[in-house]
Amino acid sequence: MPELRDVVLNNIDKFRVSEFCGDGGWPNFDNLQIMVLHEEQNDNSTVYDLELVYDCEFAGCCFIPGGQNYSRLRKKVKVSKNSFIVLT
Repeated sequence: MPELRDVVLNNIDKFRVSEFCGDGGWPNFDNLQIMVLHEEQNDNSTVYDLELVYDCEFAGCCFIPGGQNYSRLRKKVKVSKNSFIVLT
């Protein structure tokens, strides 16, 4: 199976975009880090309790440059060979 980071990135559209940057801005996954807090093996799948760490970029204006800061999102996902499901 591919690396978990690649699996998450390939399925990032299955997460609600509104959850990524609660204080505004938009998510940037170039430096995405994934911390596995818990892993549970089932018959044909694995349930991961993950914390995603990524940048939220904030827009600037004519005199104030934009900025970015690290944000975190904790989710449980179920991954199998043919599926990816965001559980919570």
